[in-house]
Amino acid sequence: MKDLLFGIIFIAAGIIVWLLAREFPVVPGMQYGAGLFPSLIAVGMTMGGLLLSISALRQLRTSGPDQSTPRLPMPSFAVILPAVLVVAYIYLSDVLGAATMMLLIMLVLFVQRGVRVLPAIIIATVATAAISLSFGHLLKVPLPVGPLGF
Repeated sequence: MKDLLFGIIFIAAGIIVWLLAREFPVVPGMQYGAGLFPSLIAVGMTMGGLLLSISALRQLRTSGPDQSTPRLPMPSFAVILPAVLVVAYIYLSDVLGAATMMLLIMLVLFVQRGVRVLPAIIIATVATAAISLSFGHLLKVPLPVGPLGF
């Protein structure tokens, strides 16, 4: 039942983001405007919400509604860790650099989720390089440079 609720929430949020992104201004001289990436994210949110809702409806059809009493779960460390790492990025990226913080955050999250260390290092390094090159050089977003020069 929770999956169905969250699916509907994601569908609604995706539609709202898409409607708001349509009003973003067009960048002169560019083939795409400022609303392109928010629109892509909105489509992803809507499609993900749709898939989650369909999956929840199929599960409800086969098993029936959940009759247990709802309890408020205590957040585990796995739920709190990404938020803590985002706060750490905000405060430490100016000191250590954006690329270093991205690499460390991805490594911590991969290892915490059970990925072996060597694949985690390889994937985090490639993803950090791709993100840094995409945002820092292609999109010209000023990323904080750390003491290592990146």
